[in-house]
Amino acid sequence: TGDGMQRMAQCFADGLEARLAGSGTHIYTALISQRTSAADILKAYHLFLAACPFRKLSNFFSNKTIMNLAEKATRLHIVDFGIMYGFQWPCLIQRLSSRPVGPPKLRITGIDLPRPGFRPAERVEETGRRLANYAATFKVPFEFNAIAQKWDTIRIEDLKIDSDEVLVVNCLYRFRYLLDETVVVESPRNVVLNLIREMNPDVFIQGIVNGAHSAPFFITRFREALF
Repeated sequence: TGDGMQRMAQCFADGLEARLAGSGTHIYTALISQRTSAADILKAYHLFLAACPFRKLSNFFSNKTIMNLAEKATRLHIVDFGIMYGFQWPCLIQRLSSRPVGPPKLRITGIDLPRPGFRPAERVEETGRRLANYAATFKVPFEFNAIAQKWDTIRIEDLKIDSDEVLVVNCLYRFRYLLDETVVVESPRNVVLNLIREMNPDVFIQGIVNGAHSAPFFITRFREALF
């Protein structure tokens, strides 16, 4: 019920209490297992875009880069690490539909972490269905490949890459969940970066937050998260 700073202080105080009590994992598991509808998430996303321009600009830069690259392409394949609800792509689909030469065949490989429970790929599959319906509305040939697993376990064969398509790898603000070499020597982050290098995309679009969220020291992580 307080202002922004007071609400944030409350959340971090709860987090510190969970950390001291060792109950953080149980609380997180209970929270993430609760299903929030895509419609509610979209309302929150619209509010976020209205309050803060950074994500909107990131989406614009990413989509503009892809449009320039695929100006005359007949086949476009986007591999999106951390697609979540896929809110970035309807604008691109609409713009592709208005190309003077007609839309390309669009294929999106949506990659996200598995959900807890019996349907680990539920969210990413629902994202694919929504994007397919949107593409059909604008008459853009569309195919969706859903992958819900830890990113460092993905093999290049899982991505079904064709040599005659324009290949884009996109990841906006999701690499921060990958542990780096300060935590484990064979770090998941390096494994994923090596996979992207092996894919040899026409462009790799990466959005990052400058924050040491994966540092091995708790105080450093806390300070960066608070910032």
